[in-house]
Amino acid sequence: MGKENEVRKVAVSELTEICQIALKKVGASPQAIEAVTSALVWCELRGISSHGLNMLPTYLERAIKGGIHPDAHPQLIEEHGGILRIDGKGTFGQYIAQRGTDLISERARKHGISLVSIFNGNHAGALGFFTEQIAAAGLIGFMAHNSNPAVAPFGGREAILGTNPISFAFPGKKFPVLVDLATSVTAKGRLYDLARVGDQIPEGLALNAQGEPTTSLKEALKGILLPLGGAKGYSLAVAVEMLTGVLAGGFLGPETPSFHQVVDKPQGVSMLMLAFDVAAIIPLEEYRKRADKLAQKLTNSTPAAGIERVWMPGEIEAKRAEERKKEGIPIKISILEEVEMNTGEM
Repeated sequence: MGKENEVRKVAVSELTEICQIALKKVGASPQAIEAVTSALVWCELRGISSHGLNMLPTYLERAIKGGIHPDAHPQLIEEHGGILRIDGKGTFGQYIAQRGTDLISERARKHGISLVSIFNGNHAGALGFFTEQIAAAGLIGFMAHNSNPAVAPFGGREAILGTNPISFAFPGKKFPVLVDLATSVTAKGRLYDLARVGDQIPEGLALNAQGEPTTSLKEALKGILLPLGGAKGYSLAVAVEMLTGVLAGGFLGPETPSFHQVVDKPQGVSMLMLAFDVAAIIPLEEYRKRADKLAQKLTNSTPAAGIERVWMPGEIEAKRAEERKKEGIPIKISILEEVEMNTGEM
């Protein structure tokens, strides 16, 4: 096994310290350090490495070169009952989204429902980190996030839309039911993750720069992703764009600078968060019991040939997180070295 594939088990406390030291060295505010570190550790615990420590070197580079304003603070600029508008001020996307999460949870408990529209943001990582917090507060959460152009519209061969992820989270009996997915057939971060170990991808994921189907990872990274499920994923991506860039008054997806290639300018991405209080409709414990009843029917259903069992959305990741808290998180040594190279020390 090549060095790029070698891993070292890292405790949560060690990984937290690695992230905190690196972010502090580039001038991140204490609030940003807390938000970004928590989000990256959450991803690594759940095995979502494409949005975990892999992203930190690019965050650091952007903070150094101007693509992220490390010491800026998101600002609440408008409030109409439970409807809020936040200017992200070009700081770390996780800090902006965490500010939205805190505000929307508070306002939803007060008003029964709340919506937060965010502009002037940056890449916020895995949206499930934020919607899960909303669900843990006894609320149903939704989040959408536009991004730089990487995906062709259905029937097209030019990158116009972003991967435009969406996430839902619902209070459950043991853990929130968590849905988190890109509206492209794969997240762009997943390709960067795969690029560390090889150069082949399955058919149907991407086009090359000329708009032709490719199984070459190098060509895919220079090329164009395809929408999830063809016209269905394309429609969802357009819906995300309407709810984020169009509604927030920020950059539209086609106007958004590349996260990895244009590191000296904030991306200007937009987000939308929605939360509503379950208890305003039915008692929370009754809801959790009904959710558990649905979960049992699904997970006790007959699995397909070769499949161990049926899982609820987010269940595998929650189980993995509990295991890694005890046993440590496997992190590629090459990533640890890359973070060290960007900061000069661990």
